[in-house]
Amino acid sequence: EKIGYWRYITIYRHLQANREFQVYPIFKYFENWCQDENRHGDFFSALMKAQPQFLNDWKAKLWSRFFCLS
Repeated sequence: EKIGYWRYITIYRHLQANREFQVYPIFKYFENWCQDENRHGDFFSALMKAQPQFLNDWKAKLWSRFFCLS
């Protein structure tokens, strides 16, 4: 979630600097959506920390690599 959030922020900053690419009205609400995605990441992080058995095995490492590469 946090990785995706930073992608959205990068896109948002690009759109703010280059308004000619804001071709759809929905981009006016993009900043709020980015903040919402950040809160999802915070919630998911807290959820995973409460369940450490899901964080410390080989599957978790593979998922982490997948999300970092995607």
